[in-house]
Amino acid sequence: MNSSHYSKIALVAVLLAVVAAGPAAAVSVSGAEVPDDAAIGSTVDVTYTVEELYTNYDQWQLEGETALESVTWTVTSYEVGDTQINQQEYNGQTFSHTIAKADEVAEVTVRLQGTVPEWDDWSYEPPQSVTLANFSETQEGGAETELQTSEIRPYNEESQTARDAIEEAQAAIDEADAAGVNVEEATSRLDNAISAYDAGNFENAQDLAEDSLNAAESAQQSSQQTSMLLLIGGVIVVIAILAGLVYWYFSNRETYDKLG
Repeated sequence: MNSSHYSKIALVAVLLAVVAAGPAAAVSVSGAEVPDDAAIGSTVDVTYTVEELYTNYDQWQLEGETALESVTWTVTSYEVGDTQINQQEYNGQTFSHTIAKADEVAEVTVRLQGTVPEWDDWSYEPPQSVTLANFSETQEGGAETELQTSEIRPYNEESQTARDAIEEAQAAIDEADAAGVNVEEATSRLDNAISAYDAGNFENAQDLAEDSLNAAESAQQSSQQTSMLLLIGGVIVVIAILAGLVYWYFSNRETYDKLG
C-alpha cells in the first residue's frame, strides 16, 4: 500500500474516534423542587447542585443572578465523598464564587433565599415570569458560558383566582368544541377575560371568564337538548310509520277476508 492509502485510513480512524467521543460534557446545574410559581411577597428557598466542575477550566467563577429581593446565596463546597470543605454567604441579587480544582472541590451547592418582588406586568399567555436564578461559568478575560436559567410565575390572590377561572372556562370550551358545539360566543368572552387579565383587571377578568364558562356550558346543554329532541322526533316518526304499516296491514287483511 502507498502512503496516501495509509493517510486515508488514519483520517477515517480519527473521524470515528471523534464521533464515538460525542460532544464534550458541560458543567451541570440542577435544582431540586424548583417551584413553577410563587406568591408576591413570599420567600422562595431553593437549592441548586453544581457538578462536572472542570469540564472547561481548572479554575473559574460561578456567577449567579436573580430578580428576587432581600437575597442570600449560601455556597457550599464538597470534596469527593460529600465531605464539606467550606461554606460562604453572599447577599444581593448577584454573586461570584471561585471554583478551583486545586482546592479539591468536587461538587458545589447553592442555596438561594429571597422574596418575590412586586409585579405589575401581567400576561396570561405566556405567563408573566421573573428570573429565579441564572448561573454562568466565567473566566478572566471575558469568556462566559450560561449554565442554567430558571424562572417562576409571580402571582397574587386576585391574579391567581382570575387565572383559575380562565383555565376552567378554557377547559369547558375545549370540551364543547370537541363535541362539535359552536363555542364562538364563549370563546369571544374568554378572549375578553384574557385581555382584562393582561391589563391587571382581575375582578373583571374573573367575571368575564365565568360568563365564558356559562356560555360554553349553555351551548353544550342546548346542543345536547337539540340532539335529544331530534332523537325523540326520529323515534316518533318511526313509531308513526310502524303504526301506519300495522293499520294498513290489518285494513287490507280485513278486505281480503270479506272477499274470501
